[in-house]
Amino acid sequence: MNQCMKMTLFLISMCWVLNSVSGCAAPGEGERSSVSVENIEVKPLSENYSIPVNLEAEIVLNVTADIINADKTDISALLVQFKLDEVRPDPYSNLELITKNVEIECIKRRSMLRQSVQLAVPGPGMYDVEVFVFEEGKIPSTALGTTFVVGEEGEVILNWW
Repeated sequence: MNQCMKMTLFLISMCWVLNSVSGCAAPGEGERSSVSVENIEVKPLSENYSIPVNLEAEIVLNVTADIINADKTDISALLVQFKLDEVRPDPYSNLELITKNVEIECIKRRSMLRQSVQLAVPGPGMYDVEVFVFEEGKIPSTALGTTFVVGEEGEVILNWW
């Protein structure tokens, strides 16, 4: 977990604690969502890497997240948020490139849903994608993220370290 993500989680936790102590939380709030992100796959949109790569061209990636509903009931009105950052040497200077939101009408009880989006990166480099799931009226479960490298030919390298 990178420093930026740790700091974000810490700040979110502190806001939640202060909100609950101040008595401002609405009745029924405070229940944690049973929906979570279990896996993220990142692949080039074109498996043949036929997208030309130069400093001006964008590389389009297909990002797929496995969304799990561990609850005993169907859940409706979910928002899945995909956030893509360019990783810089100083983690506090990472550049947010794009955030894409997807609304999900329903996920059946005790099931998994694969949700995909296409995200463009400006060229070869190191990137971080995080996926968040928001369920109305509940505290979101922890986001899942992965760092990956896009090579000169548009290939995606996971677990590069």
